[in-house]
Amino acid sequence: MKNNIIFIINPIAGKGKGKIVASMIQQFFHEKSINIQISFTEKSGHATELTKQFISLKPNAIVACGGDGTINEVAQALVGTDIALGIIPIGSGNGLAANLHIPKSIDNALETILKQKTKTIDAGKINHQYFFSNIGFGIDAAVIEQYAQTKKRNFLGYVSASTKAMFQYKPKSFSIKIDDEKELKNDYYFLFCSNSNEAGYGISFSPKAKLNDGKLDFLAIKKLNFMEQIQFSICVLLKRIEKMNQAEVLQIRSANFINNDAETIAQIDGETVVLNEKNIEVSVVSNALHVIIP
Repeated sequence: MKNNIIFIINPIAGKGKGKIVASMIQQFFHEKSINIQISFTEKSGHATELTKQFISLKPNAIVACGGDGTINEVAQALVGTDIALGIIPIGSGNGLAANLHIPKSIDNALETILKQKTKTIDAGKINHQYFFSNIGFGIDAAVIEQYAQTKKRNFLGYVSASTKAMFQYKPKSFSIKIDDEKELKNDYYFLFCSNSNEAGYGISFSPKAKLNDGKLDFLAIKKLNFMEQIQFSICVLLKRIEKMNQAEVLQIRSANFINNDAETIAQIDGETVVLNEKNIEVSVVSNALHVIIP
């Protein structure tokens, strides 16, 4: 369809802001020579299902309206297509949107969608699933798991979840092979692969990461005592994690993680996921996705 844009909205994102955004979209595109279609998600994974259905219509863009989870679901189905991903950030963290400098203002974000300027970015891949911001198997996954249970979906809620996770988390043992060459094995407090330099709320574990350099930024931090955990938190806030003696910071194309546990609690683009495979393959897919940017 010529001049056609499809919006997929998570109605519960941003404390129910999704339905308000639908009204703003309709008002914004009123009398513009562009056809729009709006659909609401109903459950986890629904945004991917809807995107797959809409691809056959050959729209100019499919716009994810929500947080990093909704963006991930829409982008999953757009990898390898010529259809651009648009983003209206109405979630809590909005890490990928921040890295792409997508405006937080809905009206300004819609202006960005209207102009349809695009860039091509890489995607990460974890086993058979794509990610676009980051994945983690350490304390960050525990924080996301705690955060999902809190009623405060804001920075204070994130800080509260981080504090609880810090006191409860026990490091996990992994054997890791980097780019089929370098081998690592230890108990890890933090284990992270990132395509983006933002993790949400302005926090960055990989400030030098680039979305289109054909590499992932890898960060591994060994088991820490309590005072070292405090140091870690300070280094995160100052974006100086590489200064920690316990930190292994690399740029990679692939990594193989082996965990002896029956399952691994991970976070993928800010959503908790249980991985039942002991062998976890992570890699980068270059030039995987077209994204609308300011």
